[in-house]
Amino acid sequence: GSTDFAVSEAGTLVYATSTGQGHQELVWVTRDGKAQSVDPDWRGDFWCPALSPDGKLLAVATSPARDIWIKQLDRGPRFRLTFEGSVNMYPTWTPDGRSVTFSSNATGSADLWTKRADGSAQAVLQFHEKRSVFGSRWSHDGKWLIFDTGRQEPGSGDILGVRPGIDTVAVPLVATKFTEVSPALSPDGRWLAYTSNESGQYEIYVVPFPNTGDAKWMVSMHGGTEPLWSHSGRELFYRDAKNLVAVAGKTSPTFSLGRSATLFPSAGFASYYVTPQYAVAPNDRRFLMVRLLATGTPDKLVVVDNWFEELKAKSRK
Repeated sequence: GSTDFAVSEAGTLVYATSTGQGHQELVWVTRDGKAQSVDPDWRGDFWCPALSPDGKLLAVATSPARDIWIKQLDRGPRFRLTFEGSVNMYPTWTPDGRSVTFSSNATGSADLWTKRADGSAQAVLQFHEKRSVFGSRWSHDGKWLIFDTGRQEPGSGDILGVRPGIDTVAVPLVATKFTEVSPALSPDGRWLAYTSNESGQYEIYVVPFPNTGDAKWMVSMHGGTEPLWSHSGRELFYRDAKNLVAVAGKTSPTFSLGRSATLFPSAGFASYYVTPQYAVAPNDRRFLMVRLLATGTPDKLVVVDNWFEELKAKSRK
């Protein structure tokens, strides 16, 4: 069957179920909006696609967040990578392209784990924080691991970072009374883009890294989520209410914004403000996205209050 779901700020899970064979597919989308299926034989419920640094492998979670799969692009084999706990999500690649870091409740809370992408070794606990941690991103030199904290917990919705082998406690990077999510480091490691609701709606901001308090730029003006940098570092992509947008910019000697261009309408593709539901190809000329397929009327609509508490309870058993 298939499932479409949403989680509110208060932790209420709402999902519709149908008995079809999955109602999403992974597609390549060019900058002018032309879409082509990655593998027509693979339909399902996909979450947080992440491309390996060389663009040859895909890590993607199934929805609602269960396990992470690795696929050889485009129509190569695929296999299930994770067997740790009941929820594995938010995959991201290590800089060498050999492993995947992800969030898992294997030990009862949402921690960060890293596992060889070929499945040849057990997952290793990468970082434990008293709060749930998600949306991790490695710096290109591997010296920093950045992530955000669960928004349903006290004092959360912050962006933190650790230097593996150096920090035993996470370093606050952008931590205010507002909600900050979806961190994205520029390729040169000097600038951090993220999403914040400090203006009253979610917008994209950029700050220096790691000295995030030194300056700040507001990138979007009419709503923005899911920031990702181009591999060249000369563009920052994000989604507004209706489109995928590219903002030209310079990252050296300092950060400066250039012209903003609407690439294509994004209404037909999966979106989630907390973390990007798309990935950028190494040549920056196309995007791997999750396309929604029409499947008719859902069989039923299910509402689960306090889903996060229920998830924690299940993971403790």
